[in-house]
Amino acid sequence: MYPQTERVILSALRAGDTGAFEVLYQNYSKIILRKLVKMVKNIPLAEELTQDVFVKVWDKRAIIDTEKPFSFYILTIANNLVSDFYRKAARDQRLLNAIVSSSAELYNPVEDTLFYRESEALLNQAIQRLPPQQKQVFILCKLEGNSYEEVATKLGISTSTVSNHIVKATKAVKKAFFKSETGFLILALSLMSGRL
Repeated sequence: MYPQTERVILSALRAGDTGAFEVLYQNYSKIILRKLVKMVKNIPLAEELTQDVFVKVWDKRAIIDTEKPFSFYILTIANNLVSDFYRKAARDQRLLNAIVSSSAELYNPVEDTLFYRESEALLNQAIQRLPPQQKQVFILCKLEGNSYEEVATKLGISTSTVSNHIVKATKAVKKAFFKSETGFLILALSLMSGRL
């Protein structure tokens, strides 16, 4: 969806338009389902959680910020639901055993390796497109783990300049990730791990 179109759809959703809800469901349900399968390693559970995500979207439609990307909003809901589920599972041994069992059945090392390689390739492509200093700052901070102060000293720039570069670079990298469905999933996992 283009940003302007998404704002119109979100405004309609806020007003209770079920057609707008259906459009969002069509655009995001498969992406969210695939993300949740990766997270919980259980297809029926992921399907149930996907439905819960969209129930939350409908229930909370009146407070949706139409000026912010819907993808981040729905991703936050999905992450919160999974966190809630695992907290519940930690208190329920049978549920925990079922999760462990289904995780083992769904584990696919070849698929995980390919997914990792694709994520690395997509990230590297996005980084290579950054302006030289933005790229250098991003690599030093995000990939090598240096502090803003360390990078500022190393490059002879202020920490505010480092921060500015990080904000712009991260925005550009995230934008690149959203160009594909797989990219969305990779971004989701990256955000969860604190990588971006």
